[in-house]
Amino acid sequence: MAKMSKNQIDDIKNSISRYLSMREHSRLEIFEKLIRKDFDQTLIDQCLLEFSTNNLLSDQRYTETFIRSKYNNGKGPSFIKASLKLKGVDSQTIQTALSKISDDDWVQSATKALKKKTIKKNMSEQEQKQKQQQFLSQRGFTINIIINAINEYWK
Repeated sequence: MAKMSKNQIDDIKNSISRYLSMREHSRLEIFEKLIRKDFDQTLIDQCLLEFSTNNLLSDQRYTETFIRSKYNNGKGPSFIKASLKLKGVDSQTIQTALSKISDDDWVQSATKALKKKTIKKNMSEQEQKQKQQQFLSQRGFTINIIINAINEYWK
């Protein structure tokens, strides 16, 4: 039995290394992938702790990478926060990472997303603004950011 555990630990560590070589992952993401492979939960936890202790696995680093990626793709803070919670990242880590982006940066990101979005020209200005508000809301921007971005867009 000890030999099987040793082999399973090696298999788990190899899997974790493979996942992390592709991109950053949250601890929960890797845990779920390993559980699907029918590895022992206790051994998974032990290996994840080792990777975290050696700073090879970091929810903080994952969060910063995730935020940067979604920010660059025109997603708002509400969308990002909800997505990270689903990935098992704690609220404090999320809030700390999100606080590094200023409100002006969020407005700039939302405005950039609006400029890429084509709005039908046969609508009134009010209808276009309403569509833009809906669009930004679906992308996870807060109402204050939306208002400022729409005002910036229509300048």
